[in-house]
Amino acid sequence: MEKQKRATGAGIFFLVLVGVHMLLELVLTIFGDSIDFDNLPAWVSIVISQSLIILPIIGYFIVTKQNVLEAIRFRKMHIGSVFLIIPLTYCLYPLLICINAISMAFSNNMIAQTLTGITGSFPYPVALSLVALLPALVEETSFRGIILNGFHRDSNPWPAILISALCFGAMHLNFNQFSYAFVLGIMMGVTLEASGSILATMLIHFLYNGTSTSLMYLLPKMMQWSTSTLEASGEVSQEQIDQILNSSTTANVEPWQFIMVGGILLPFAAVGMVLAWFIWYAIAKLNHRDLIFKGMFTRKNEAQKQAIRADKVKIMTVFLWIALAICLVYMIVVEVMSRMP
Repeated sequence: MEKQKRATGAGIFFLVLVGVHMLLELVLTIFGDSIDFDNLPAWVSIVISQSLIILPIIGYFIVTKQNVLEAIRFRKMHIGSVFLIIPLTYCLYPLLICINAISMAFSNNMIAQTLTGITGSFPYPVALSLVALLPALVEETSFRGIILNGFHRDSNPWPAILISALCFGAMHLNFNQFSYAFVLGIMMGVTLEASGSILATMLIHFLYNGTSTSLMYLLPKMMQWSTSTLEASGEVSQEQIDQILNSSTTANVEPWQFIMVGGILLPFAAVGMVLAWFIWYAIAKLNHRDLIFKGMFTRKNEAQKQAIRADKVKIMTVFLWIALAICLVYMIVVEVMSRMP
């Protein structure tokens, strides 16, 4: 009964998350004409979106009276795990970039403008805190902490991993981010099972967002250096350089080109996933969870199947169905409106 209450509570928590974000959208719709929300600084959007997650987190623990650290599996892990999680993140990177590229052939990239606004307005440490550190703490507490652990069953962690990843992807509220966030959610769920600590997924989340932020600072400097070199060589005119700079946008990329980029990355993604599996196993071994980790990928005997049936609770409650339906409808509306002339 206690397990079912936690699973239901996690579903209600996700519905509240979706509800407060929809409420914000309603406010923007009603007062959008009187207040120029579109020209608010990008950092304000990030702080508001993260605050709308922090408040339900606080409310959840006030209502449930759970031990916060135990509920989200905020535990020590072997220090060696840190040195394995760094290469693990970059082994996963090709797959995520591949999925992002392919998804951009069918949906619009909604995050690039916000990230550009942040990196163009703030020093690197501030941008890193806003884009990488804050979401790593807040979103991991929500999705791998409250939601995944609310659904979690020791006998079979896969339903909790998959459904929490679905919630994580859906909460991004656009199809482009949903595609790679869903896969990233699965990868981080596996990492949580291998390490036994949410610290591991917080680190991956920080590294993933932090790398994107770092590249946004690094690439303009590399572009500036390369164009200066070209101009100094006298082989390329300033007019040609301006054409190169103005064409470096995804708006000028055809859908088939995105798919081609994704196809090129597929072999790298496959190799990365093979390496990732061995790193996950090494993390599990360090944290004395190798038997648990191997059990996720091996065929169950009859006794284990009975244990799974005995440990089963209803995860897909009406609250979760409603929340996911709202996200789906909203994503469809956003995609349709973004394509309107």
